[in-house]
Amino acid sequence: MADEAANSAVEFTGRFEHGVDGSHRVMIPREWRPADGKTVFTLLPWPLKRPDHLLVLPPERWQSAQQRLKTGFSLTNTHGAVVQRAVAGSAVRKPLDDAGRLCLGEKLTALLGLSGKAGLVGCLDRFEIWEPGKLEETMGAIEQVADETLEQLMI
Repeated sequence: MADEAANSAVEFTGRFEHGVDGSHRVMIPREWRPADGKTVFTLLPWPLKRPDHLLVLPPERWQSAQQRLKTGFSLTNTHGAVVQRAVAGSAVRKPLDDAGRLCLGEKLTALLGLSGKAGLVGCLDRFEIWEPGKLEETMGAIEQVADETLEQLMI
């Protein structure tokens, strides 16, 4: 619960590019770091079938996702069991180190094709980590959809 309270004021906004060091660590922007420094993030290769980025969830967002996974399916629902297994089996929980870096590990770094740099993009209540070239491609596709979607939101 302390993790949630400390992280509740953090808004994940903006785009950043940071180096990935030899120990597979990436620096998290200062404004995204929780005040207490003890928050454990949940990393999910996303989308699950063909991951092209990491979805990084703070505790509050991860607990919300867990609750939906737990209550959204009956124990006898085979499809639900597969979804729960896929999400829970793919999730990796990691704290930031004392310098504000998130250790992705060799497996996740290789899965994303990160070699030296990582693109980070804020998504309000979570953030994503991308190979910078793939992030640029994705941001280009967003331009086509953004105007229509913003009109629907009536911002």
